[in-house]
Amino acid sequence: MLSFGPNPKNRLYTNLNSYLLFLGYVLGGRLKRDKKDIELFEKALCEKFDTQHAVCVYQCRVGIYLAVKALVKPGQEVILSPYTIADVINMVIFAGGRPVFADVERETCNISAAEVERLINPNTGAVLITHLHGLAAKAHDIKRICDRFNIPMIEDCAQSFGVYEQGKAVGTIGDAGVFSFEMHKNLTTWLGGAVISNRGDVVEKIRAELEGFSYPPLPGITRKVKSGLIHDIAGFPVLFQLLTYPIVRASYLKDIEFVNKKVRRKPQESKPAEHLPEVYKSWYTPFQARLGLSQLNNIDRDIKTRIDNALLYYEKLKDIDELILPPLRTDGSHTYLWFPVQYSNRDELLRFMYSHNRDIAAGHFTSTADSPMFQEFYRDCPNSRKVEKELFYLPTYPRYSRSEVEKNIQVIRQYFHC
Repeated sequence: MLSFGPNPKNRLYTNLNSYLLFLGYVLGGRLKRDKKDIELFEKALCEKFDTQHAVCVYQCRVGIYLAVKALVKPGQEVILSPYTIADVINMVIFAGGRPVFADVERETCNISAAEVERLINPNTGAVLITHLHGLAAKAHDIKRICDRFNIPMIEDCAQSFGVYEQGKAVGTIGDAGVFSFEMHKNLTTWLGGAVISNRGDVVEKIRAELEGFSYPPLPGITRKVKSGLIHDIAGFPVLFQLLTYPIVRASYLKDIEFVNKKVRRKPQESKPAEHLPEVYKSWYTPFQARLGLSQLNNIDRDIKTRIDNALLYYEKLKDIDELILPPLRTDGSHTYLWFPVQYSNRDELLRFMYSHNRDIAAGHFTSTADSPMFQEFYRDCPNSRKVEKELFYLPTYPRYSRSEVEKNIQVIRQYFHC
């Protein structure tokens, strides 16, 4: 008798069109220099966010680099969260800034407004906030602090496309907002991102910097598409349930690291360098813009599904005192790219869930304040350190069924004997 596994913990927001547009690009589209589609996508982003300017970039992290470089003088400090990928810190350094780590709030994993205010000094050049997991940081509170000190605020919205805080789209609250269209995001163009702003002076500097870029983006995009194709095939429900998951489950429970390291999602990092690597000096492409335009109308529908899944998790798990749950918000400020949960004995709980036929992932970000790579900028950030060790993701993506959500809840409650 066949034994069916669960649905995969995550699936990409890709479809056949994602691959066909890439194929057209490979077969000759990359030879065209027409920017019309990019301009149309940028205009659509302006309309979506009710902002004056949008600039498409090769990757979100490059957008962070460009925004910091446009707003911060060399040697000035940039206050930011340590709970992120190392490359965000690299981008600040490459742009001439000096990172200053401000600890996070436990429930949201987002930068603490109180810590930001405490760390501002005469050499502070900007504050970079991250809206993590689709949960809005306290952007308006931090913006008021920044305005009091006449300091610009940059928003890293890589995981929060379509999120609003106090009725205003994240990315438009500060001086510049940066989004990611990487393959795991809810709007994906394989690679890419965008910077949005109402400040013409900032956008003018960014576009001038982009004029010096020319590195062909095909190798980077091709790697992403290959990875995405493997992900889509391995995550196809029947194949995943009958083949992929049994292998993943057995490897996790038996600690087969050769397999585990292949499937474990790791933070993306660049190699140590003093300047922006040449590979990042690439342009966004017209085929990516067409792909982005084709997905814009799906954003709000998908967000509603994720919020509905988060509501079910929250209501059924809120009585378990040992868990730290994200706040429940249904006003659009929390759209739950995943439902992030923290537990002090995370690895034991995950092992229990795998033994009961569940597919759940541990958090893959690190507390960069503790990284030897950034020892020069070390600050003690205990909350970030705890989040790194305790956080795991419960799936919320639109194709994840309600019955799968309920099974996750059932197994977690079984673990806690409730």
